[in-house]
Amino acid sequence: MEFQLPTKKRKAKNPRVIRNFFIEDSGKNFVQMHSNDKTCVLFLKLASEQRKRKIGVITKSTKTIKMERDREKHLFIKGNSYGFNNYILETAKTFDKISLTDGIDDWKIPVSFILEHGKFLYFSEQGFEKQRFVSLSELEPYRVKKEENRRF
Repeated sequence: MEFQLPTKKRKAKNPRVIRNFFIEDSGKNFVQMHSNDKTCVLFLKLASEQRKRKIGVITKSTKTIKMERDREKHLFIKGNSYGFNNYILETAKTFDKISLTDGIDDWKIPVSFILEHGKFLYFSEQGFEKQRFVSLSELEPYRVKKEENRRF
């Protein structure tokens, strides 16, 4: 008789689901969502680019999406503003707040504020998606002071 250790079926800790959402009629640009029971990671895939861009991570328990930007690279100089993907904001069901950091400042912004005050810009010739831009001065009331609690 051979000795065998009992085997247990291993369950995946956080099974991941991947979904694609086309953000315009052409069907070339899309948002990809990788989700499990606690978080969703959003990526943007533009037809004009080889790789996908990470938009942010949604924490389901706090209904917050965390976005990281590089001010030198992402700030729209003409308007001194940041752009937010219009499709993602308008269809947001798993988050209602944005936690934005750019290495210099941090903000906690309600999605409703961007939907109400954001100005549309659409650089379709460059292959970009429709975005709503909000200036740094408009975001000032939502800037997190360093001594404040960072939680929403």
